[in-house]
Amino acid sequence: MEKLVDGSKWLFKSPHTVKTTIDRLLRAIDKNPEVIQYERIDQQAVSRIAGKEVRPCECVSFQNSKLVGLLLDLNIRTAEVLPMQVVAYEQEDGQVWLATNNPDFMDVHYGLNGANGLIAQIHALFPRWVEEALSG
Repeated sequence: MEKLVDGSKWLFKSPHTVKTTIDRLLRAIDKNPEVIQYERIDQQAVSRIAGKEVRPCECVSFQNSKLVGLLLDLNIRTAEVLPMQVVAYEQEDGQVWLATNNPDFMDVHYGLNGANGLIAQIHALFPRWVEEALSG
């Protein structure tokens, strides 16, 4: 699984449709009861309300209830990027991408200095979920 780093974002190529990518990611996340999903938004459907036709795009917000309080305690401004958001979108060439916040950017931007191992925990969890979602 190739991960591209684009400043504040991690990007992953998906072999699936936008809907399937998000469905599969949510199934992987659902195996972790401490992770709370807040919303799933079909941006394509929302755009249609305004009379605009856009390529498929969905986003989901979620956070780990065990980690969020610890991060906020270290720097309340981390609330600016929490809960985490994942976006799956289809480019004009048909390639689907999955994008999320880069925890290393959050670490540096908010001066967390590894956040007592929390950034490493995000590194351990999220790519595993993405790999499960994007495999076969």
